Amino acid sequence: MPHRDTGFQSGRDAEILDMLKALSPVELRELARKLDRSTMTPAVLSWISAQRNLDLGTAMTMFINADPETFNHMAKDDVPEQYRRLCASLDALCQRINCGYYLPDPERPLDKVRDFALWMRRQEADERSREKGRWIFNPVTVAPMISDIRFDGRRRKAKPARPERPGLFRKVISPLMA
Repeated sequence: MPHRDTGFQSGRDAEILDMLKALSPVELRELARKLDRSTMTPAVLSWISAQRNLDLGTAMTMFINADPETFNHMAKDDVPEQYRRLCASLDALCQRINCGYYLPDPERPLDKVRDFALWMRRQEADERSREKGRWIFNPVTVAPMISDIRFDGRRRKAKPARPERPGLFRKVISPLMA
């Protein structure tokens, strides 16, 4: 039975969110990749997608797992009431993906590369036919996850700069110029 979204956070959603908050970042990413439209509520999708430790591959996997194609070419007002909050959560997820909120991590690739590549081909076809889907991804932003080239955008601690050592020329000439 599909999830009935009443527009309010249910007590069950609150319990689930409490459990999600107790997970480690690794456990949360693993769980996020397993969610699909039948198991993700708008509150859960929104909360998980707002986490800073989520990577691009996991975010894109969550998007595809939500089976968004059903609503992509549907006017917002035509989306059945029980799916409007889910679609709004997918709107926010798409915006975060496009603005670079999530960084690619080669250790966490996109689970469904073919499905997302198909999404991008359909997006290109929509553009050629002057049709517009609800969720349009920036090809440059998602390219690291759907191309053969993998990019590592994980945040790293900056290494302390080494003090600049004068070269031999400077060592010899500097005392003469002083």
